[in-house]
Amino acid sequence: MTGIVGNSWSLKDFSPMDSIPTSVCLTSYDGGPAAFMSTPLQELVDQIEAGTLPMTVGKTFKLDEIVEAHRTMEENRAGGKIVILT
Repeated sequence: MTGIVGNSWSLKDFSPMDSIPTSVCLTSYDGGPAAFMSTPLQELVDQIEAGTLPMTVGKTFKLDEIVEAHRTMEENRAGGKIVILT
């Protein structure tokens, strides 16, 4: 995910599409502070608490497995969100 709150669509000398593998999605955002503050953050929190926010959990790791979790993320092997249990 990438984004900028500054009414600008791009950052100078930043081209993420050159580095992102074809199987990876990029979500972007651009807009000013007013647009950002209108984001329904409470609705997202409510969905997370209710367990109704759709997401794919790829792999779950214990905190002492953080190195393997990071390696999995870097190698794009998670198949969904990575969860770290503390």
